[in-house]
Amino acid sequence: MVLRGVATGRLTVVLVVVVASCLGCEGRGCHDNERRALLEINKVYNPLNRSLMSYWGDSLTEQVKDCCHWPGIICNPSTGHVVELQLLIFYHWRDVEGTWHPNLTMLAEFGQLESLNLRDNQIGGGIPEAICHLKLLKTLDLSDNKFDGSIPSCLCTLTSLRELDLSSNNLEGSIPSCLCTLRSLRELDLSSNNLEGSIPSYLCSLRSLRELDLSSNKLKGSIPSCLCTLRSLRKLDLSNNSLLGDIPSCFGSFHFLTSLYLSGNQFQWNDSSWLCNMHSLTFLSISNDISPTTIPSCIGNLNRLNFLRLTGDWFKGSIPSSIFSNLTDLSSLEINSSRFEGTLQFSVLANLSKLSKLDIYSFGGLEINTEYPISWVPSFQLIHLSIVDCVVNKRSGGRFPSFLKTQGGLQQLTFEGTSIQGTLPAGFFCNTSLSVLSLSRNHFSGPFLVPCCNASQNVQFIDLSDNDLNMLPENIGLFFPTLISFRMPRNKLEGHIPASLGHTLLSWLDLSDNILSGKLPPTLMRNQSRLFYLDVSSNHLEGEMFPIDAEMPSLDSLIVHNNNFTGLLLPRLAKCSGLRIIDAGYNSLTYNFSQTLPYFPNIVVLSLRMNHIHGYLPKQLCEMQHLRLLDLSGNNLSGKILPCLHNISSWRSKILDWDASASYSSVTYYFGWKYAIQSDSSLSLKSKNSIRQYNGEPLQWMTHLDLSMNMISGIIPQEIGELQGLQSLDLSKNHIQGSLPKSMADMDNLESLDLSHNGFSGSIPNEMAQLTFLETFSVAFNNMTGMIPNGIQFRSFNESSFEGNPGLCGLPLQKECSSDNERTKGITTTGDGGRSKDYKNALFFVIVTTSFTLGFWGFLVSLFFNKSWRVKYFKFIDQLL
Repeated sequence: MVLRGVATGRLTVVLVVVVASCLGCEGRGCHDNERRALLEINKVYNPLNRSLMSYWGDSLTEQVKDCCHWPGIICNPSTGHVVELQLLIFYHWRDVEGTWHPNLTMLAEFGQLESLNLRDNQIGGGIPEAICHLKLLKTLDLSDNKFDGSIPSCLCTLTSLRELDLSSNNLEGSIPSCLCTLRSLRELDLSSNNLEGSIPSYLCSLRSLRELDLSSNKLKGSIPSCLCTLRSLRKLDLSNNSLLGDIPSCFGSFHFLTSLYLSGNQFQWNDSSWLCNMHSLTFLSISNDISPTTIPSCIGNLNRLNFLRLTGDWFKGSIPSSIFSNLTDLSSLEINSSRFEGTLQFSVLANLSKLSKLDIYSFGGLEINTEYPISWVPSFQLIHLSIVDCVVNKRSGGRFPSFLKTQGGLQQLTFEGTSIQGTLPAGFFCNTSLSVLSLSRNHFSGPFLVPCCNASQNVQFIDLSDNDLNMLPENIGLFFPTLISFRMPRNKLEGHIPASLGHTLLSWLDLSDNILSGKLPPTLMRNQSRLFYLDVSSNHLEGEMFPIDAEMPSLDSLIVHNNNFTGLLLPRLAKCSGLRIIDAGYNSLTYNFSQTLPYFPNIVVLSLRMNHIHGYLPKQLCEMQHLRLLDLSGNNLSGKILPCLHNISSWRSKILDWDASASYSSVTYYFGWKYAIQSDSSLSLKSKNSIRQYNGEPLQWMTHLDLSMNMISGIIPQEIGELQGLQSLDLSKNHIQGSLPKSMADMDNLESLDLSHNGFSGSIPNEMAQLTFLETFSVAFNNMTGMIPNGIQFRSFNESSFEGNPGLCGLPLQKECSSDNERTKGITTTGDGGRSKDYKNALFFVIVTTSFTLGFWGFLVSLFFNKSWRVKYFKFIDQLL
């Protein structure tokens, strides 16, 4: 009993000590200096004076005052010091702030910190030096920011680091050699930067390394064979660099490597035997971009593969069907090469029961047969299927693949450029899982029929462009209520645009180049419409385009050219402040520009060519700083050219504004992580003496001003010379008078200049011979006089560029410059830097006149001061007389 009492007493003492210890832990809280540092960080992340983390220290409760209870912060329960700090919580403010440069020196206060995560905060500038003071760091994640400069060597002093992620930044320079001191490092990710140089061999000293990712940089040279000594390596990603040479044969000795990514380089494939021994691989991505070879057949022995990507233009021949028989764990397969040929029997994939994602691209050389043998049944259930630029079922008349009827879980289906024919497989829309359907560039014909009313609720993206479909169902919006993007350009659609489309979630609508008629349904433009991109160009649509109560706050691109629209347009768009493209040429729109023009602060393209616009050019145009393409030709505009046009920064600067240009040359709309829609906008512009279609990259570089075919009068203002970024200027067929300002010679980016059919007088400024980029030029049918400049570019213009000016002379006209007056007007310098003949002649006469004057007066002065010379001179004259 005594012993039992003693034992009970000891147990009580132990319990009291434990409880007291725990109570002490609970009451310790975070340290004051660390709490203050966290509040300072909150202020730094709060440039708008609005608390981004209102729950950090704003409560009177003791628990909330304790920073160890704040989100994103973990403290050591024994010491109360902050050991983990994550600032991912601020992600949703990223788009508001953009790239920023916060002062993070207060990070040095966290001396016990073991994990720091600043991922995806859009922080710019160099990596903060304060991080280098955190000597106990084991995990550092600075990925998905805007850090630039080189990787600071002070990071190498963080010898406790196990995980270092600097991916997706703008870091430059080489990989620092001091990284070899981080002997505890297990994961190193430097991908998606601008790192240069070769892969350093000192990385081979990091024997604990399990994951190494150097992908998407600018690394050159060969792979150092010493990487094979990293026996613990599980993942190696060297893809998308400029590496070359042979892949080391010792790669076959990687017994634990599960993920290998080598695509997007310039490796030789002289020997691929190393690949046959990598039986531990589950992820494999390789490409061949330099020497022709076939797909290694021994890939079929890598029976643990879950992911396989084979890309590159130099993989040739047929796809060996034997490689698929053993790859029963394969879930994702991507094959992409322009040199594939032969026929792939789809039935060879029948036993890949885990296959869920399949992408095949061949650019026309590969034929795919899904209908042989007739009895084959797939064991897989695909979620994603994409076949692009392959000839599908050529032997069965371009039949739509019948095995797709068994794929009830398919979410994304793409058959683009596959030569499939016949009517649209309407029953396919009965697949309740389908979200994305793209069947563009095929030969589908007939009407668009949907037999299932409630089975297509999840369809969000439909692309049926470049087919021969001829009709849309009136109730299409009821079938697809969650539709976000609907693209059917370049078909044969007739009839009206269904009003039910306005009852969907549409953000992207492209029905261009069809035979549609009637009016735009008002349902598309009311009730806070979500439309971002609307293209109904090149149809037979008519009437007023937008109702008075139109509400389209998200509208970015409006492309409606080549229709019969009437009435007002710009006033109805006054609330669409985000507009960047308005292309409404070749309609019958009316508007008086002398009235107030709505202000579009982001406008890049404004084309109202060939309408019924009248009035003066509005000064509001000069406030649209991003304007690059302005086409108001073929209207009834009057008044003068605005001197303030030089205020438009996009025309004044020779440097391309990528943010602005990308907005119209290639409009892309992202819908979360699932899907992105891209459309290459096409514009008709009169440039270089012809109307051309511009799209893609050429459109991206264009700067264009066209005021031709109006009734504009007055003179060309001197300020026009400041438009040094302008590439095309057309003022033809107006009533402009006066002389050409010499400042036009400063527009040295000009490639096309048309001033024909006006009332210009005087000579062509000789300085314009310096416009070395000028490809087309015309001052035809004016009242210009004098000699045509003799520069290199002007020699390339033909007679039609100067015809209709009786006072002009010199090549290429047949009229020679005969009088001195005409010649002196043509004095110029040639493009090769030498003086012209006319200039030499003028200089000769100046020298002769000066010499004669000096000699004559020198002779008279000598006679006046020398008496003996004077006597002899008069005697000589007397003798002559």
